[in-house]
Amino acid sequence: MADFYTVEFRISGKDLSPAEITDAMGIQPTRVLQVGERRTASSSFDQATWSYEGAAGEEWTSLEVGLNSLIRELLPKRDLISGFAKRFDACWWCGHFQDSFDGGPRLSSDLLRELADFGIPVALSNYRSADS
Repeated sequence: MADFYTVEFRISGKDLSPAEITDAMGIQPTRVLQVGERRTASSSFDQATWSYEGAAGEEWTSLEVGLNSLIRELLPKRDLISGFAKRFDACWWCGHFQDSFDGGPRLSSDLLRELADFGIPVALSNYRSADS
């Protein structure tokens, strides 16, 4: 099985209202977590989270392609996103699912420049694929 990636834009915070984000962005979130919602039998979320994977909402064989797709979709909302990022925690969350722990994604300087222009941090989490 080849490596694959998931990409989401996330906004989270203790005082975050996911409905406010949805209304302002005009986009239905992929996932919403509310403060107090159960994480496990013994813990719950202490922050609300609004996340969006993009219209494609898929797994990507290239992190660069996935990020570019989501950036293109959210580019018209960059100023709005910047405002939310001043009030809440925001990030481009990327999951890297892999068979072995060698190698990883490559990102072009153009993509890195676009990410820097957005001013939103990137979080890259690595996971070993369940099938390996």
